[in-house]
Amino acid sequence: MRPVASEGRCHGDTQRGAPAVLTAAPLRTIAALLALGAIWGLTPAVAKLLVLSGAGPLALAALVAALSSALLWGACALRGVRVPWSLAHLRHYAVAGGIGFALANLVAFTALRHVPAGLVALIVPLSPILTVGLAAALGMERATRRRLAGTALGLAGTALAISPGAALPEARLIPWAVLLLATPTCYAVTNVLAVRLAPRGTPPLALATGTLAVAAVAAGSAAALLGHGMPALAGPVRGVPVLALVAAQAALTALAYILYFRLLGGLGGVVTSQVGYIVTMTGLAWGFLLFAEVPGWLTIPAAGLIFAGLALVTLPARR
Repeated sequence: MRPVASEGRCHGDTQRGAPAVLTAAPLRTIAALLALGAIWGLTPAVAKLLVLSGAGPLALAALVAALSSALLWGACALRGVRVPWSLAHLRHYAVAGGIGFALANLVAFTALRHVPAGLVALIVPLSPILTVGLAAALGMERATRRRLAGTALGLAGTALAISPGAALPEARLIPWAVLLLATPTCYAVTNVLAVRLAPRGTPPLALATGTLAVAAVAAGSAAALLGHGMPALAGPVRGVPVLALVAAQAALTALAYILYFRLLGGLGGVVTSQVGYIVTMTGLAWGFLLFAEVPGWLTIPAAGLIFAGLALVTLPARR
């Protein structure tokens, strides 16, 4: 799984430039956003199937990162892209891979043993809201009243989402839902730190490949120390071979990284961040189709509050 893009200037684009590109190729933009949203919405459901196999969360994260990195290494080789390993790049990989992938997925995979997959898709779009809040606290962004209102709405929607009657079926699962909030927080911390540590002039594909490679090493080392076992690849989960699920999760992760960085480079963070709406809707749909998860009626106002907060925080103000 991967964070939803943060607000534009955190990724070096401008708010004026992104909408212009969106107007120039609306059909391709919409198709790419729909594809990325559908992939990010599906990954929590596939991850839930994998954790039901009994695999340790860190071991599972390490395996997915390693396979995804291998796929991206192949893409780099085909395109003649070199993955740099300077000290500056290693710092970037360590932050993005250690916090944004290994730690975020450790929390997500652990919580998915107990909470619905649709809940993950509902609260992960909190990431860009938290990103702008952290950036404002560090002086990287301006804390306008509009953004403060958006942050308040997003947090209110999240509180409603993790309450019984929304995507959470029982009150006893609230502690696991609260733990799950660490995942979008990890994404937001990564977004902010990656801006300060990102080496200039490095192709996004190379950054994604190095990030996943370091994430695999970090998660694998921690899994070995903590005794997290690997999944039994030969066995099935609900009639689906575990090996096929691992391969699917790795392929989805690699494809999402490629789409994410292509959208980020071509459209900027403002437009790319709007994929959060699609992630939520498709994630709830995948949860229903694969696990028969039927969210409660409070899911609608919860999603509405989160969507409103996301719009206030990420969309440029009307000039």
